[in-house]
Amino acid sequence: MDQPQQENDSTARQPHAAATFALSRTDVAVIGLVCIGIGVALGFFLPALGSFAATFPIPFGDVIEKLSRFDQAWVVIARPIIGGVLGIISAFFIVASSTPLVIDEHGITVGRDDDHPLRISRASFSTAYFDGGKLTILTSGGHQAYKGDVEGKKTAIAEAFTSRGYRWGEI
Repeated sequence: MDQPQQENDSTARQPHAAATFALSRTDVAVIGLVCIGIGVALGFFLPALGSFAATFPIPFGDVIEKLSRFDQAWVVIARPIIGGVLGIISAFFIVASSTPLVIDEHGITVGRDDDHPLRISRASFSTAYFDGGKLTILTSGGHQAYKGDVEGKKTAIAEAFTSRGYRWGEI
């Protein structure tokens, strides 16, 4: 009696894992370190920067120059610390303003799970493309569901859409 042959698993269509485009922990750490470093450096070099800025006709140039001339010991110590704190705050806002993108077999999610993300099902999806550097996603009714910045390289995002069978268009 003949045994039925089983399909080779490698030839059967395997579902793709979800493609996630978001800042990694390393990216967040680098952004944080760069922002803190810039803040500390600006705090440290404030006197030189203030004197240099005062040579140009900028608003409040004389005020900036006077503030940069404070040279008490506690001010010299506090400036880099305040710059570092402002760097941490800047890094937080930069990381919080990034928009993650998840593309899987069932739909697309734009945004963070804790911040009311936009979810577009495969059935309501029409096409996606980059327009002016911003990802644009259209629904099957022709409505623009999303247009904005997302994390990730354009080519990798386009590949993630097309490899999962989503329609990708170029403008």
